[in-house]
Order: sequence, then C-alpha cells, then structure tokens
Amino acid sequence: MTYGRLGVVDALAFAFGLIMEVPTGAISDLMGRKKTILASCILGFIGVMLIASANSTLPIFIGFLITQAGWAFYSGSAEAMAYDSLKEKKKDDQYEKVISASGVIGIVTTVVAILLGAAMYKYNFRLPHYAWGFAYLFGFIASFWLKEPSIDTEKFSFRNYFRQMAEGAKQLVTPYLRPYIPIMFALLGISYLYSYGLVKPAIAIHFGFFATGQAVIGAIFGVTGAIAVGLIPKMRDKLSDVTGLVLLTSVLAVGFLFATIPLGYYGFLVMLAIALSGNLASPWVSVVVNRELPSKYRATSLSTIALFTKVPYVVAAMIAGRMIDGGYLWLFNLVIGTLVATSVIWTLFSFSTKK
Repeated sequence: MTYGRLGVVDALAFAFGLIMEVPTGAISDLMGRKKTILASCILGFIGVMLIASANSTLPIFIGFLITQAGWAFYSGSAEAMAYDSLKEKKKDDQYEKVISASGVIGIVTTVVAILLGAAMYKYNFRLPHYAWGFAYLFGFIASFWLKEPSIDTEKFSFRNYFRQMAEGAKQLVTPYLRPYIPIMFALLGISYLYSYGLVKPAIAIHFGFFATGQAVIGAIFGVTGAIAVGLIPKMRDKLSDVTGLVLLTSVLAVGFLFATIPLGYYGFLVMLAIALSGNLASPWVSVVVNRELPSKYRATSLSTIALFTKVPYVVAAMIAGRMIDGGYLWLFNLVIGTLVATSVIWTLFSFSTKK
C-alpha cells in the first residue's frame, strides 16, 4: 500500500474504533470490567490473526476493524477496574503509584516486543503479527483470574445504557476538569496520532532511520520512557498538575516544530522528546481525571476521553498519507506543532481567568 491508501484504511478503521469507544465504556460500567476485558482480548486475537494471514487489503481492513473493537472494549475498562479495585480496599490513594508501575511494565513489554519483532521480521514478515495475536490469546486466558470490584454495580438495561453514556460524558465538564480539556485532548490526541499510525515511521524515515534503525531507537525510547514514567510520583511532588501537563504539551509542540527541519540523525532527539511527552501524558492525565470521577461512571468517562483522543487521528490520517506521498511531511508537522502550541496558550489563559 502507498501512504495514501494506508491513510484511508487507518482513518476508516480508527473512525470505527472511535464510534465504539463510549458505548463499550457504558457496557463496562453496567455489565462489569472483567467481561469487557475478556471481550477485548478475544477480539484482539481474532483481528490480529486475520491481519497476520492476509494477502490483500480487504482482510487487513476487516481485521483492523475487529482489533479496533477490541481496543475500544479495553479502553477505560482496565483503568477503571484498577482504580475501583483499590477503592474497594480503601487504597485509592495508591493509584498514582499503581498507574506509574503499570506504565513502566507496559513500556518494558513494548521494548521487548520491538526487539523480538525485529528479529522475527528478518525470518518472515508475518511472524511478529502472529506473536502479537497469541499475546492477546494469553491475555484472554489470564483475564479469567481477574476479580470484579463490587463498587457501584448496576443491572444492565437499554434505558440505563443510554443514560450511562450521557452521564459519563457530563463528568468531564465539571468545574475542576473543564480547564484541563484543551491541553488534555491535545496532549493525548496528538501523542496517539504520532504513536499508533503512519506518522512516527514516516518521521523516522525522514530522519534516516529505517527498519533496523527504528527497532533500535524504539528500544532506547522504551527504556528512557520506562524510567521517566516511574518518576511520575516524584514529579508530581515537585510540580502541580497544571504545570506538569503544560510542560509535557510544550515539549510535544516543540518536537513537532523541529520535525519540520531535515536534521538527519540528530532527529533522534526530536523523536525522543515527542516519545517522552507521550509516555508521561497518559498516566499523568489518568491520575488527574480518576481523582474526580465517581465509580459508576468511571469507564464511560474514560472511554469518552479515549474517543476524543482518537478524533485527531481520524481527521489527520488520510491528510497525512497524501501529504507524505506528496513530499509535504514538513508542512503536516508544522500545522500539528502550531495547533498543540495553541492549546498550551489556551490552557494558560483558562487557568489565569479561573484564578
């Protein structure tokens, strides 16, 4: 596929995942976290295995739709389960440490997967995808040992389902969270746009890093990110949440602005800055948001956040593909960097007005 066609496939699949986000969060709140996590793992297994065995664009697209549905079921459910499990044991004040540790483990796992995937790819390009699929199958089996927290459970009905979606979304516009919205969605949305599609490999190739080079720098970024995420509790002791998120978003903006310049291998530093801001963004925002959400709407609200963080990708994927094919990656990066910088200014103004 060309970047243009890949952009179309990506955009359509991510749009489907976006549509699925809030409904699956509401299902999690009403039917239980464990059931939705089990559903996410088995859908991930089916979707990825279909992609791995594909010989044309259509089965890749169908497999991607199924995988997106799996991601939507997982989005918010696991995080909500972790917080509610701690809350049930009256240990919710430990959530910051738990989410940081989870982030470190996730990044280390990614580093190992990148290195193993690079080695597998040399033998056969399908092997990393088959390994990815079986990892979902392992997750499905392991999820049977999860224990459902009993906080704020409610019987499922379609009336409750639609009310749940509406009430969950409302939680994000409370007076406390409202000023965070521009920077939160810019930070998470653009980090998602960079990390989960064609933009990151395109920027890497722009700087001269190809398949092996991307595996090596990916591993380096993973180790650096794991160390940084582990330090989040200490960072929050030194910085307010507003200051910390503004700094992360500013680093993200500067990274994209410098990505417009042909820096060669020095582009490693630009990619490192973007990667670090993205690694730190999710757990930091999670702490800020979960602190304010009632348990009965937690997964729905978190899925609403996930929905809005995917909007930039759906809008930008097709545009990015066409611009990359046309040699205008620098212009795409300039526009993204400018938009992120604007969100920082907006947030600073919002908090100054609030005070």
